[in-house]
Amino acid sequence: MDLATCPDDELFLLDPHAANVLEEGRRLRERGPLVPTLLDGGVRAWATGDRAVAEAVLGGRQFRKNPMHWSDLRAGNVPRDWGILEFITMPGLLNEDGDRHRELRGLVSKAFTPSRVEGLRPQVTDIVETLLDDLRTVSGQHIDLRRSFAFELPMRIICALFGLDLSASDALARDYTAIHDSRSTPEQVTSGKLGVATVISGLIAEKRQNPGDDLTSALITATDSDNAVLDEGLLIATLMLFLFAGHETTANLITNAVKALTDHPEQIHAMRSGDITVDQVVEETLRWNGPINTVMFRYAAEDTTIPGADVTVLAGEPVVICVAATGRDATAFGPRADTYDPSRSVIAQHLAFGHGAHYCIGAPLARMMARTALTRLFEAFDLDRSQAPKAGPISSYSSNSDTALWVRLTPCTKSHAAA
Repeated sequence: MDLATCPDDELFLLDPHAANVLEEGRRLRERGPLVPTLLDGGVRAWATGDRAVAEAVLGGRQFRKNPMHWSDLRAGNVPRDWGILEFITMPGLLNEDGDRHRELRGLVSKAFTPSRVEGLRPQVTDIVETLLDDLRTVSGQHIDLRRSFAFELPMRIICALFGLDLSASDALARDYTAIHDSRSTPEQVTSGKLGVATVISGLIAEKRQNPGDDLTSALITATDSDNAVLDEGLLIATLMLFLFAGHETTANLITNAVKALTDHPEQIHAMRSGDITVDQVVEETLRWNGPINTVMFRYAAEDTTIPGADVTVLAGEPVVICVAATGRDATAFGPRADTYDPSRSVIAQHLAFGHGAHYCIGAPLARMMARTALTRLFEAFDLDRSQAPKAGPISSYSSNSDTALWVRLTPCTKSHAAA
């Protein structure tokens, strides 16, 4: 079977609004390890929620990231007004392969070396403490912890990495949300992309006049040198990519971890008593309800039979990796894969940060921010969501979290420094 001839009634429908990612993942795994799928816009792809198959595709030499390999796109069969096409075809590090990818990755990886990440720890700690001080002023009230805490920490760090004034953060958040929200109209996507590009272009112009020790200045050097690695368009696209990848995933991770812990108060007690570590909490959250829903796409460069799937993906066909679904795969994580248990012992590694050549370059920074934020938040406050307003999921193929996380905070009366 190939995607083009698969009957419509045999296609698995992936919900663009992500109304119930985990239930969708369960149904996908039940259908098989690699399933013909229909996305909005009439786009066809293979999809997997099987961890082993996902790893084989993400790490397989037969698969590419550059959309030039997508046969339906080359043939003009993908609607040009499909909302997320802008993101899928964005030039730069995200969508390059081979030597070009290694060249770009080597350039930006200098901002995420272990020493640079560790050097950011004091700044991360200071930002967390400032945010906690702000939260103390509204203790006893229901507040949206996603917006006031989980959102703010990575946004302030990304602005620091870019050398960008924090006053631009609200506009950036609004515009890049429009790019990735499945409910956005084509006009809203275009407007959002223009808004982000305008801020980034202004930043580049300012840093050309006043360079500093920041990622933007380093990338400008790689653009303006005689042996330029980037051109102007690729410079803008690279910074836009890091804005999304560096901020959204960390905000989702912190949000999802707080939600998981408050839904499982026994795990808060275990963390505070030292029976589990905050590192275990972060890794279990990444597995159980990670910050990414899907990765789009990997494209077969040649006809490829996937081990364990008994399916041949034809050259040019795309594969969607349903990352959130892979974290609940019982064949990889055991019969209690649906249970949130930071103390679990597992052999398989989650794929929340990807696998292979495109493994998330910012993973160490995201982990460090989440560990710092969760440690200090649960040392400082007791959190109650029992009568808080509920929020729905982010409407997106890519992002996996809720639009808000309403809680009531009460300052702790004793130290929980053991966590």
